[in-house]
Amino acid sequence: MSAAATTTPDPREPSRSGYLLSLIHQLIVYGKELADTLRQNGAAALGSAAWRFGTTDIALILARISRGLQLAAALKVRITASAAHLDAPPKPPRAARAPRQPARQPLPATSPLADMPTAEQIAAAVRRRPIGAVIADICRDLGIIPAHPLWRELQMAIINYSGNFARLVMDILRHPLSPEAQAATAAAPPSPGAPLAGPRPP
Repeated sequence: MSAAATTTPDPREPSRSGYLLSLIHQLIVYGKELADTLRQNGAAALGSAAWRFGTTDIALILARISRGLQLAAALKVRITASAAHLDAPPKPPRAARAPRQPARQPLPATSPLADMPTAEQIAAAVRRRPIGAVIADICRDLGIIPAHPLWRELQMAIINYSGNFARLVMDILRHPLSPEAQAATAAAPPSPGAPLAGPRPP
């Protein structure tokens, strides 16, 4: 077999852009179904899974899902426009400093919904940030955790396209309502002079 034959892409395999678009499409379908379920059934639809969003405020959760869907839609447009670049053979690596990623501004639980970014602001942010970083933000907004069926694929996409997967995992573990956070709090000894009381409400 010639060297050229060994490097010919398998036509059965999706292109890089095609793979990313398929993954984003699945995220959009998931987010829309989740939002519809929450609108129909309210907090009962989440049950014990509310910790994924770090809040039980349905209006806030729906706003975050909406933001995640807007991020996904903007990323879909960007990938479609840059498909030729994404699908081109990779260039030889060269020593260079990693580009600085603009700090993500998470929506705190106490922030008014009016502070949500506009569609134009979201589109501008998606254009200047690494694809993997945007995918990680979509995961945050949609409340995606390691038990999700797409988790492994999302992990690889975030890592391969310059996102910070470790930070996403840490953000999930830091949710104040997560089972892991509750277990850590319960196991920690009380500080000196602290009253022996139950946990404060969120």
